[in-house]
Amino acid sequence: MNKIIVDCLGCDNKTAVIKGIAKALNEIDDVIIYASGDEKEIKSILHNENYDKSRLGFINAPEVITNNDSPVLAIRTKENSSLVQALQFLRNNYDVSALISAGSTGAVLCGSIIILGKEENVDRPTLVSYLPTSNNSFVCLTDCGANIDSRPQHLLEFATLANENVKKAFKIDNPRIGLLSIGSEDKKGNALTKEAFVLLKNSDLNFVGNVEPKNVLNGDVDVVVADGFYGNILLKTIESSAKTILKNILNKLYKHIPGDADSSFIKESYEECLKEIDFNSQGGAQILGIKKAVIKAHGSANEDTIVNCIKQAIKNI
Repeated sequence: MNKIIVDCLGCDNKTAVIKGIAKALNEIDDVIIYASGDEKEIKSILHNENYDKSRLGFINAPEVITNNDSPVLAIRTKENSSLVQALQFLRNNYDVSALISAGSTGAVLCGSIIILGKEENVDRPTLVSYLPTSNNSFVCLTDCGANIDSRPQHLLEFATLANENVKKAFKIDNPRIGLLSIGSEDKKGNALTKEAFVLLKNSDLNFVGNVEPKNVLNGDVDVVVADGFYGNILLKTIESSAKTILKNILNKLYKHIPGDADSSFIKESYEECLKEIDFNSQGGAQILGIKKAVIKAHGSANEDTIVNCIKQAIKNI
């Protein structure tokens, strides 16, 4: 039985996160969930929900770390916060596998490093997201926002961590590693990417060269390596662009379809496509390089986000 913690506070919609726990217990048979937050409030929100109560535990921690708090200071001073208590519970219980939080990204990252600790020989843990590709697969983007300023050796470390994660999660024996750059030629890029290129090329990884942003989602690579600044920009640009294009197509279709025609298929197709490109609904970003699994869901996480994050965590256990 997989044991997973869900941090219920610090997010945009705690009711959705809490109800997502009940939904996960109904959809996933082999999981025990520990809800971290105000136990009385959590029970009140779940009062009318039907779920297996025997598989839900509580970590009573009513204090909240907000996005306005200094991440390091909050981790050190808000000892009774839902996030700190969840991380300590994860550290102290060997049979608990993972934590999911939709709270402050900075606090989740700092807390994971301070409380859980980094894996041996890891300098910079990385945040990775899985993006859908045109060949119905996924590409792992590392780093997508944890390390805004990185050195070349950090990009090699990100690639190494993502390589092992992709092997485990997707059963790919020798993942293809690409480096995000402004051109596919070996010499293209800035000082950081040029130095990182040499390190990746001389490593034991299956490095296939530079990847332009326009080719990230075509399925030619399994991992795209970037520093956190450009990786985060890429992630947000892809999602917002895809949503904008879909909405424009939807508007054009409604404009030209005859008034008496059945247009329900358009809305259904639109919602199906939107769900595929909504990275938040698919799951969350995982922190690699720490001693236990932590998944950072988007602050606006909904019920489906929590369910998918728990499935994601189980897949990576």
